[in-house]
Amino acid sequence: MSVYPGTYIATGIGSTPKFSHLVDDLMTPRLMSFRQIHINDEPCELKSDRMTWFTVFGRWLQGERIIIRKNGMMLDLGTEVQNIDYTYGTFQAGVPDIDGQRVSRDMVEATYVFDYFSQPLLEGLLTAAISVVNMTAVGPPTSYTIDSAPTNWEGVIVDLAFAMCMEKLLLDYDLWRYRLVFAIGPNEMDGGGNDIAGQLTTLKQNAEERANKAMENPKFKTGNYLAPPTGIYFSSIRGFGSGGGNGTQFISGKLRGWKPNKMM
Repeated sequence: MSVYPGTYIATGIGSTPKFSHLVDDLMTPRLMSFRQIHINDEPCELKSDRMTWFTVFGRWLQGERIIIRKNGMMLDLGTEVQNIDYTYGTFQAGVPDIDGQRVSRDMVEATYVFDYFSQPLLEGLLTAAISVVNMTAVGPPTSYTIDSAPTNWEGVIVDLAFAMCMEKLLLDYDLWRYRLVFAIGPNEMDGGGNDIAGQLTTLKQNAEERANKAMENPKFKTGNYLAPPTGIYFSSIRGFGSGGGNGTQFISGKLRGWKPNKMM
């Protein structure tokens, strides 16, 4: 599986080639900081089956190093850590302690890297963005899809989807667990940092302003197209001279072929 250069972010996994292009080439460079988030030494919790440990975030990046420690001792991923679920961030660690089950007093910590904006999520936001363009841009409503949309729409679609990403971050930031991915101290965890929300809001507004400015262009949907000449147009430029009356020949000259007769 190919990855974005210098990262472990998977590429080319879109449901269509156009989705892969928009996400890999246009969205990921702007969301790089959120598509590869490092979580270090997170205390894990034991599920009700007393066999499986889980972390706060799922969507682990495969290929990146995963470190599992149990009671301070690092476990071998090949033998002592089993059944890793990269989607949900769960695993089984170590040898069972009592009657084939782990005991809750064990301390298990996980170091992993996860993707905040996974491919399905970004595809959903891109689909929502093109629906907005179809209905709000100057001109009649259209019904383009991601695959059929004109190439010149890509910048606007990506800007709107990026603004939706920032909106999701702002909404998620209201929940305590999502603040773990931001660089704020323990004393600010409950109250949060206003500067973070302000920066996300600025990024969101900038993207929306660029998209709205483009959609206000009267030629955004129609482009530089001219209607073909009609019969009325040909009649308006035809005189009474040698051009005939079938509308198939043009008559040149300042007076469109008109000449005074001898009686005038």
